[in-house]
Amino acid sequence: MVIRTAHRVAAALSAVFLILSVLAGARYLQAHGGWDLESGSDDLMTLMLLVLGFVLSLSFAVFKPAVRNVDGATRMSIVWTFAILLCLLFTWRVIVIADRWVIGVGTPILSAQELETFIAEHPDSFAPYDYRIPTGVYLQSFEFLNSTNVEMTGFIWQKYGPEIPDHIMRGVVLPEAVEEAYKSQEVWRIERDGVEEIGWYFSGKIRQNFDYQLYPFDRQDIWLRLWSPEPLEGVLLVPDFASFRDLDPAALPGLDTEFVYGGWDPLWSEFTYRLLDYNVDFGLGYGFSGAPDPELYFNLAVERDFLGPILEHVVLELAIAILVFFLLLLMAHESDDLRDRVGLTIFDLIVAAGGLLFAVILDHNAIRGAVESQALVYMEWFPLVLDVFIVLVVLTAVLRVKRWRLPLLGYTGDLIPVLAYWPALFGTLLAVTLLVFFY
Repeated sequence: MVIRTAHRVAAALSAVFLILSVLAGARYLQAHGGWDLESGSDDLMTLMLLVLGFVLSLSFAVFKPAVRNVDGATRMSIVWTFAILLCLLFTWRVIVIADRWVIGVGTPILSAQELETFIAEHPDSFAPYDYRIPTGVYLQSFEFLNSTNVEMTGFIWQKYGPEIPDHIMRGVVLPEAVEEAYKSQEVWRIERDGVEEIGWYFSGKIRQNFDYQLYPFDRQDIWLRLWSPEPLEGVLLVPDFASFRDLDPAALPGLDTEFVYGGWDPLWSEFTYRLLDYNVDFGLGYGFSGAPDPELYFNLAVERDFLGPILEHVVLELAIAILVFFLLLLMAHESDDLRDRVGLTIFDLIVAAGGLLFAVILDHNAIRGAVESQALVYMEWFPLVLDVFIVLVVLTAVLRVKRWRLPLLGYTGDLIPVLAYWPALFGTLLAVTLLVFFY
């Protein structure tokens, strides 16, 4: 009676999920003008979950799993496994192509007109600056050293027009450089049409706070924070718009065409301004106007090539998950004695599970060593979840030997964990993915 009621409830739920899916899909298409996977909208994930709820409830109602209908339970388990796996793969697809996780520093400035507009919007911040120095950046390489340092090389140049007094200090300061922030190497100095043009080569470690919590689908914004070395005069660094063929961020202005990204893919590069409110005047007697100070940044947004970490870690963990499933499958029997069916002792099972658990722990340590992040990153959830499932498999074997039963399991005994293994594993990973990236 209870089983029949459950089947009727599942059929009703499938109808409800279907109606909600149609309504949510229509509203989403109307709002976005298409599927718009690039937005990575939470509404899209909600729609996916509604469709998943429809498939799961419908399969439960159709196959009618019960104690005496093992074939129906098996078919339902297969449908649930593939449905949840497809949702997980779809979620990964949205994560890869969506741009919602790329956050730049400051306000983008792509033209002289946008610069004047930005200055007009913040008159108090720009009022103290009497001189504008066009500044350009050309990056040649970068390499992540750890979670807080990146090594960068390239060129920076500036143009000093005839209106710039000779006593104004020439040069560029990289305030976030770990060493030699004031010691870029001058490589050219020419004068053309009354404009003094100076170029410097820089190479060094830049300290930034990178966020690896979305690894291996993380995006990073690498920036150069640019200061003028002039402490007294009001010198404002502005982008040298005339020196770039195209300042469209997608065109990657300021990057070497032979740039070696080393496991990263470029997204965009651009100049930005950030307004910072300092609580000191550095002993120079500026006073405090209450308006934040503008600072010029050059930004490079990159995304990790996720295929390498996926092949290195996820494939291994999937293989371990399959082996754990085989151990669980060996325990599925109808007799009361484990030895009668599989020829294994509980000690043999614990030894095998312990070896797999050790392999998962080693892989977890490899992930921690790769990112060197203090926070828990997304990919760490895979070995953590697998650790829990290995322990649960061992616990299932122990309880089986102790003749433990749930009232509704009946003679199927250990078959229930076998059928629930893959849906539960993929469902847990899907839930973690949605919580980390969307909700």
